[in-house]
Amino acid sequence: MTKWLVLAAGVFFFNGMTARTYSYENPTKHCYQMDYIWVYGCFSSSAVPTVITWGTALIGGGLVIWSFIRGRRQNV
Repeated sequence: MTKWLVLAAGVFFFNGMTARTYSYENPTKHCYQMDYIWVYGCFSSSAVPTVITWGTALIGGGLVIWSFIRGRRQNV
């Protein structure tokens, strides 16, 4: 059980919860930044950084759920 908790905490913490979005006025840019893995980027649309930050958390959550279901189905 501990390995599942560590996996879930790691995926959500490093992928989603450390991501942040911010904007600049002149010129108009909307940016995101993931501090722990040093990934960042700026776009002209405000939707793209939001999709990136939420997408990583949702994909990570999906992987955790899939891993949990797959682990429960395997016979030891």
